Amino acid sequence: MVEQERYKNMLQRLIDETENQNIRTSEQLIKMLISELTNSKSLQKYSQSMAK
Repeated sequence: MVEQERYKNMLQRLIDETENQNIRTSEQLIKMLISELTNSKSLQKYSQSMAK
């Protein structure tokens, strides 16, 4: 449940950035989403376990 809450908050930040027009294109949105996900600790744990 904690992980879901983190993703929910991350998506809300991205939505807010889009509404505030800090993110203007879908390309910017995708880059920001990728950046957020790659900096996510839960995703880092997953990718490290997949690399083994």
